[in-house]
Amino acid sequence: MVSYRLVMGIIIGICFSFLTVFFFNMDNVILQIELYLGSDPLKVIILMIGANFEFDIISFFTSNPGFLEIFSPQILASIFIGYVTGTIVKGVKRSLTASSLVIVVDFLIWMLLSVISGEDLMALFQGAQLSATIGGVLTGMIGVIIGGLLGGLITGPFEEY
Repeated sequence: MVSYRLVMGIIIGICFSFLTVFFFNMDNVILQIELYLGSDPLKVIILMIGANFEFDIISFFTSNPGFLEIFSPQILASIFIGYVTGTIVKGVKRSLTASSLVIVVDFLIWMLLSVISGEDLMALFQGAQLSATIGGVLTGMIGVIIGGLLGGLITGPFEEY
């Protein structure tokens, strides 16, 4: 039997991933979206999903950052996605699984739409950009795991019916 809480949690988490960076950092992303809104709506969707993977946690720890930089909009958005997914799904193990699945599906949607729109994906996976891409995906994974853990702990264990 299909768990409707699990399916709804994953769908709502994916829908929130389109919008959550706007909740915490509307200024930077909204200017890019206004630029492409009339001419290329697919580019707008790519920007909305790709904004979740912009913060590079690898360069954060290798450089000399300020303390408050750890609260970047992308990390807060990922934690929020994981938290919402975890509270809907209910249970620690299920919320960790569902929130991880949400960020993996987001990454796959981002890559698929980038290929369809004709962007140069090889630039993301070469040289110095490779570290930034891996750091952005790692940041998203860490954020949703923290959020999913919080959401699963707050809602309590999942009851089998």
